[in-house]
Amino acid sequence: MTKKRTLLLSVLLVGLLLIAGCGQKQENADNTGASEEQGTVYTAKLGTVEPVDSPKMKAMEMFRDQVAEATDNKVQITIYPAEQLGSAREMIEATQMGAEEAVILPSSNFTGFEPNMSILDLPFLFPSREVCYEVVDSEVGDALLNTLEDNGFVGVGWWESGFKQLTGDFKIEGPDSYKGKKIRVMENPVLIAQFEALGASAIPINFGELYNALQQGVVDGQENPIASIYEMKFYEVQDYMAISDHAYLPLVLAFNKDWFNALPAEYQEAIKVESKEAAVWLRDEQKKLETEEFIPAMEEAGITVVELDEQTRQEFADKVKDATRARLMEIIDEQGKQLLQQLDQKIAEISGK
Repeated sequence: MTKKRTLLLSVLLVGLLLIAGCGQKQENADNTGASEEQGTVYTAKLGTVEPVDSPKMKAMEMFRDQVAEATDNKVQITIYPAEQLGSAREMIEATQMGAEEAVILPSSNFTGFEPNMSILDLPFLFPSREVCYEVVDSEVGDALLNTLEDNGFVGVGWWESGFKQLTGDFKIEGPDSYKGKKIRVMENPVLIAQFEALGASAIPINFGELYNALQQGVVDGQENPIASIYEMKFYEVQDYMAISDHAYLPLVLAFNKDWFNALPAEYQEAIKVESKEAAVWLRDEQKKLETEEFIPAMEEAGITVVELDEQTRQEFADKVKDATRARLMEIIDEQGKQLLQQLDQKIAEISGK
């Protein structure tokens, strides 16, 4: 009996050890996301300030679906629009720290983390959309995106909100129209310098709070692309819109650096490729909607739309170019100054083709 009992206890002990070993293997597999045979699934939260019903949101959904398809559903992105994950700054900070995996926001919102991102905020930088797109899609645009890496991000693409226009509860006839006015800006030294050069007070206000600020008279005007003016219904609380195309407002799609670098190389490449595809679609879609839908709808709602002629645009440019460039040079580093020089050269090269 004693020998049988000893044998039984030995069998039970071996069984328990085997179960424990299997449990440890399962725990290790869970920590990495999945077994090697199944392949790890990488999930990402993508935050943005953009509203749900917008072409930018549609582009993000397209990007999400194309990435999932290209990676056999191993990279799964969930989009959180309309500041669901917080303000622009809060989302950038969360992405930087890894609490969120990705964010898509205007490049201006990144300037508090990487001042060199202010370069594309210079007014009257690009002579046309076509030149702008060719420049930002070039190696110079890639180099500017890469400046984010020292701050814990990987920038994977330049998307767009569009070219900015001017709106106000006052008639916008030229630079002198801005004297003494209060104008909302993003929290960006170059943009503040732009309106101060026009004799206005530049007041940083969060994008989600801008409608109320315009409605209550906290500010008299603002600048944004046509799509944003339409989507956020700023035309309801502004009397005039001047089509100025005075500056480009790019969106940056950026991922947490550690999360992105942990992806297999083929998944990283898939994200970059699909980002560019979605960005090109967005450019074409917004250009079409601006002329066919957004402007007509805003005019019908009562806003007066005036397209500034070339002489007036040049008057604006003459007022703001020196001040904004001088302010930019104060905040960017040597790398940024080299990038600005390369950008100017690229613009001249493409414009002269």
